[in-house]
Amino acid sequence: MPNTIRPSISKALLLCNLLLLVLAPSLTRAQSEWAVTGQYEFSDWAGPKLKVFYSIPPQMDADSQIVVVIPGAKRNADQYRDEWDHLAVANQFITLVVEAAIKSFPTEFEYNLGGVIDSSGNQRPENEWLFTAIDPLFDDFKNRFGSNRKTYNLYGHSAGGGFVHRFLLFKPDAKVNKAVAANPAFATLPDYEKDFPFGLRGVNLPENAVENWLEKSLVLLLGDRDRDPRTHPLSNSFAAQQQGPHVLARGMQLYQSALLAAGSQHSGLVWQLEVVPRVGHSNAHMASYAVKHLLHE
Repeated sequence: MPNTIRPSISKALLLCNLLLLVLAPSLTRAQSEWAVTGQYEFSDWAGPKLKVFYSIPPQMDADSQIVVVIPGAKRNADQYRDEWDHLAVANQFITLVVEAAIKSFPTEFEYNLGGVIDSSGNQRPENEWLFTAIDPLFDDFKNRFGSNRKTYNLYGHSAGGGFVHRFLLFKPDAKVNKAVAANPAFATLPDYEKDFPFGLRGVNLPENAVENWLEKSLVLLLGDRDRDPRTHPLSNSFAAQQQGPHVLARGMQLYQSALLAAGSQHSGLVWQLEVVPRVGHSNAHMASYAVKHLLHE
């Protein structure tokens, strides 16, 4: 009698192996989408592709808080992600660091200013602003990883700090819960007597834009040793120098200007100011101070 058992077993094993090959990608994704670091490209907006460097610590789930991070002028999103990773693990939140490549966003106009105006001062279409990409990028992450979060917290340092405080002005309905602008290289003041980007003259804003802006949950986080000169054209311009000789002075000027604007409108200022001792122009040192402001519900 021919041996039919062994061929049957072989066929069964082959079938099992084929099934495992088919199912492996979905199983691997389900097991690894939480508790990983990595990167991917985001393209679901009108502008150039962005890279997202993410950190998802162990024990994260669909309800974990999310911090979106905007790097400085070097656009070194991988380094920022690594500097935030231990904070994410220790404090149990997800980090998304946005990389807007210098090739696609070469100057302060495209990056620090969120693309609102071009280098000639002309206001650009809103769908092309880098500001416009942030909410869809957050929604895209939710879809990829199954997050239930309705809002995110926002942090930026240096050029990213400039991005963050302007983002809250130009995107008042963004899904931001709390924001920290750390060591912005120069500021947009709530002052219609000064030209944008150093004030508000020359850009189209709703009548209540400043009032809404000052009511945002924003912390200006300044290093008390951030006193070196800036080198980029807008950051080192005469108008920027009028705000102060260095980043610390300019941040203080922004807060004082916000206090005056809130007083003139008979409204309260929700913004907060913290000056961090013995810290200069360093994301790695500022980030740990930012976390305590970002994570309280």
